[in-house]
Parts: sequence; C-alpha cells; structure tokens
Amino acid sequence: MDLCSWCQRGALREASRKPASPRHWSRVNGWSWPLHTFQVVAWIILFILAFTNFCIFVPLLPPNWNLIMYGVTGGLFCFHFVVHLLGISIDPAETNVRLKKYLKPIPTFDPSKHTRVIENQYCHLCEVAV
Repeated sequence: MDLCSWCQRGALREASRKPASPRHWSRVNGWSWPLHTFQVVAWIILFILAFTNFCIFVPLLPPNWNLIMYGVTGGLFCFHFVVHLLGISIDPAETNVRLKKYLKPIPTFDPSKHTRVIENQYCHLCEVAV
C-alpha cells in the first residue's frame, strides 16, 4: 500500500474544494429571505402535527373526551404558534450593530487576521463595539 500517494490525493481533494460563498446582506429576523431549511421544515411539521391531531387523533377518542381534548390541544397549539411567531419576529442583533448604516455587504470572516469574530467585545466584521 502506497501511503504517500494517498496523502497527495487527500491534499488535492482539499485544495479543489470551493470556498463557501459569502452572505451578501445580514438577516434582520426569521422573516428575512432566503428562509433557512430548518424554518421550512419546522413550519411543515407544525401544520402536519396540527392536522393529524385535530383531524385524526381527537375524533377517534370517545365522544365525551372530544371537546376536552380539542380545548387542551388547541390551547397548546395556539400557545406554541404564538411563541413560534414571536421567536421568528425578534431581532437578535446587538443594538449597536443595527444602528450602524451598512453601505456594503458584510465581509466574510478571515481567520488569518483574527482568531474570533468578536474579541474584547468588538466585532471585527461589523466594526462596532458589542
């Protein structure tokens, strides 16, 4: 077995990888496009579970339990739905970051310049104190 050629193939494979494309603009909240795959999956699962609960599982219960279970699961579903909407709508950014007016896209992080994006409560990408 030739170990040297194996290492060279691995090095060539690493060199041929394309760097990740930088994000052009920062996201403001969960409503910003493009949506993340997990967001789409979460909405689909939420509505599938609501449909199966209200249209399949609860009607199969005894008649005297139907109204109770519709109320309990409906209340929990409404609570979860409201919390889900609030979580998507909240802007998680620091106030100083949102106050700065960006005239160009946010740059990608270069690990050769700094070890971390935020060091000593200063963001090297946004160039603001956080």
